[in-house]
Amino acid sequence: MAAVRLSCRHCGGAGFVHVVIEGREFVRRCVCRQPHDRPASADPFDLACIPPRYHRCTLASFAARTPTQTAAYSIAARYCERFAQERGATGLGLVFHGGPGTGKTHIAVAVLAELVATHRVRGRFWEFAALLNEITRSYGAIARSGASGPLESAIAADVLVLDDLGTRKMTDWADDTLFDVLNQRYMTCRPTLITTPYEDVDPETAREADAMQRMEFLTERIGARLRSRLREMCVFVPMETPAERKARKPPRKPSTLVGLRRLTEP
Repeated sequence: MAAVRLSCRHCGGAGFVHVVIEGREFVRRCVCRQPHDRPASADPFDLACIPPRYHRCTLASFAARTPTQTAAYSIAARYCERFAQERGATGLGLVFHGGPGTGKTHIAVAVLAELVATHRVRGRFWEFAALLNEITRSYGAIARSGASGPLESAIAADVLVLDDLGTRKMTDWADDTLFDVLNQRYMTCRPTLITTPYEDVDPETAREADAMQRMEFLTERIGARLRSRLREMCVFVPMETPAERKARKPPRKPSTLVGLRRLTEP
């Protein structure tokens, strides 16, 4: 097998090649190392159902403006580099959290597109509120026909991006549905990339805050049970704008999960 790879006229045995798709550059696994179940020229943004608005969101086009954005980029790049060796086996995901304009969606989409292009994973982008709306609309039809629908697409994707988590009010049904999606992905070691505009604090800190401030915390938006599951399956990565950096105390470091140690190793 090694002799075949060394003789490859595309990569010279490296296993990866640089490709440009619709003006966007990706590092893709060479044809000598990938399955042939879809055209090599397929656009990763279309394959992952990423909205056209985000089709310019690549790692190359991400411009970090704060130390936390720089750190988030480094974690995302390392995540993509080591995905085949570790992420696919452990199911480790990422949660990018921060206010508007921090680049959370950009970097999550960039990671998803890179993994689809390079590792040929079956990726899926879902905006949180849209996913719940689609599940609600299709629930009756799914029950009658047995069709998988949007819920199954979120569960079965090799890599899922769930954008703007917590921005829709969580009913008991929504809470149970989301927990089912995330728990099944956790149990099957399928990585999930999440963005949320809400700050992550522990439940005790949230309880000590006033009522208005509590609603800006992730644990209040999705509940302690869901937050606890996310802490088990993802590395939390804070992001902030330059204005937030000036106004706030130094941000906390990303969560100290075992997976984070691997992400930051040289």
